[in-house]
Amino acid sequence: MSCSALQGKCLEHCHPHMLKGYLKKRFPITAWLPEYSLKTLQCDIIAGLSVGLMVVPQGLAYAQLAGLPPQYGLYSAFLGCFVYCFLGTSKDITLGPTAIMSLMVSAYGKPEEPQFVVALTLFTGVILLSMGLLRLGFVVNFISIPIVSGFTTSATIIIAFSQIKDLLGLENIPRQFAKNVYYTFKNLGLTRKWDITLGIICILFLVTLRKIGRLQWVKQKDSSDSKWMKAAKKTVWLISISRNALIVLIAGLVSSSFFKHGHTDIFTLPKHIDPGLPPIQAPALSFRYENSTLTPAEVLKELGPGLAVIPLIGFLESIAIAKAFARKNRYTVDASQELIALGIANCLSSFVSSYPVTGSFSRTAVNAQSGVATPAGGIFTGAVVLLALGVLTPSFKYIPKASLAALIMSSVVTMIEYHIIPSIWKVRRIDLVPLAVTFFGCFYDIEVGILTGIVVALCILLYQVVWPSVQKISRGDYVLLKVHGNLNYPGVEHVTNEVQAVAIADPPPPGIVLDFSVVTSIDYTVTQSLLTVLEDMDNKRIPIFFTGVQDNVRDMMVNSGIDPGIINQGTQVIVDSINSLEVIAQS
Repeated sequence: MSCSALQGKCLEHCHPHMLKGYLKKRFPITAWLPEYSLKTLQCDIIAGLSVGLMVVPQGLAYAQLAGLPPQYGLYSAFLGCFVYCFLGTSKDITLGPTAIMSLMVSAYGKPEEPQFVVALTLFTGVILLSMGLLRLGFVVNFISIPIVSGFTTSATIIIAFSQIKDLLGLENIPRQFAKNVYYTFKNLGLTRKWDITLGIICILFLVTLRKIGRLQWVKQKDSSDSKWMKAAKKTVWLISISRNALIVLIAGLVSSSFFKHGHTDIFTLPKHIDPGLPPIQAPALSFRYENSTLTPAEVLKELGPGLAVIPLIGFLESIAIAKAFARKNRYTVDASQELIALGIANCLSSFVSSYPVTGSFSRTAVNAQSGVATPAGGIFTGAVVLLALGVLTPSFKYIPKASLAALIMSSVVTMIEYHIIPSIWKVRRIDLVPLAVTFFGCFYDIEVGILTGIVVALCILLYQVVWPSVQKISRGDYVLLKVHGNLNYPGVEHVTNEVQAVAIADPPPPGIVLDFSVVTSIDYTVTQSLLTVLEDMDNKRIPIFFTGVQDNVRDMMVNSGIDPGIINQGTQVIVDSINSLEVIAQS
């Protein structure tokens, strides 16, 4: 058979396998759908409905946090679930509005004009999709856990405090954190007693139900339990995870009963809610704003730093959740594919007036606890949201803002990561510096806090590169300098300075040994600096030897012109030196 014929036969057999592998990589649904069963469907339905009971009230509350009309929270809660079913690599994660993303939208999205927010969703999707196609998922590796912890804790406090105004029934309070704090305290005298009473009752109700749901009795599965006991545990757990829906339903019923009896000002209610499903239309990239028509370029300029911060935070939040649940349930996720899924989800969601979406930790946890088997659970979550939009939106006008504020505050309080501080203190105290910088910086400005934290963390990382640890040890009459860590061009000057410091001692040592046993890589600049210091020491009649040099490092040193006779001879030189000292002492 000729070579060309053989090559054609190989391509004929390889091509279908390559195509199948590509489809599985880019459309993960093709991997699990052929094995889908009735039992799997039952698990996904139960999990999807459970999450749906959470996302409807959360969507309404998070829209309020973002500064948007309540229906926008539900606009953001369904299409992402559908898209992720086809493109996502995590079976547990569920996309939609979150507290952190709502805060970002409030800070950067100009929610007073929803068209800005919808345009931001499209741009966020395009950026995330581009990062995924370029396989830039590694970018999040530059954001360390202390930075994430500092940002999350700071954002939680900002979110919680931003809801106090609605809990007290105050109006016209600025969103910016410092002004929000000032004007909230300044207007405490205008607190509405019915709003604060309802808010406190809602918080107590929500906290109590959450604690009941976490009781060991509820979580424990005992094979000896009767059917009635199993049903009771399941009922208590379902009530616990549905607490947000229950509190919104009860508060809405109470408010509507007062409203129907003519008491329209008892509670602070949403001003306007558009009923029904959102219109399906391309997001406007050119529209009128403050008596002028903005071009797409001007819209981008108005969104400013949000175009960088929101995609980064959205992906960081989503991939952190996906990886956490993947480790727990023993499967893997593809960071670049997650970027693609999240990007397409945001792009398409912008066509239904959504604000930027990402993975939700609380809903993902419920999804996993409910026994979700595949990403198809999101289809049933999205269906619940669509049902709520189609049927219940006229009733949303009766939901008091105080109840939604209570829902947000009770949800985010568990996000404060105070427990990480003692752990960092025990392991590496300097890591508390980027945490503190990020934490306090975010109160001034979120992107300033995050960027400053990253810069500080990188400076700490670079410190070890520029000033590698060099341990000075006396071995006989020789001096041993042990270099800890890799040696690259930023840090070689520090090592040569240590050599020079030893050489000018009084009296000077008869020789110096450089221990490279933990150095796994060097570069051209390092070899040239070593040649210079060897020449200088030769002029001073101080020999230098090397010990513990690994093969790849040795080859680079020899190729640069360093005498191979002094490489890995340091150990023998030290032994001879010690032996000679012992002979002198004995004599």
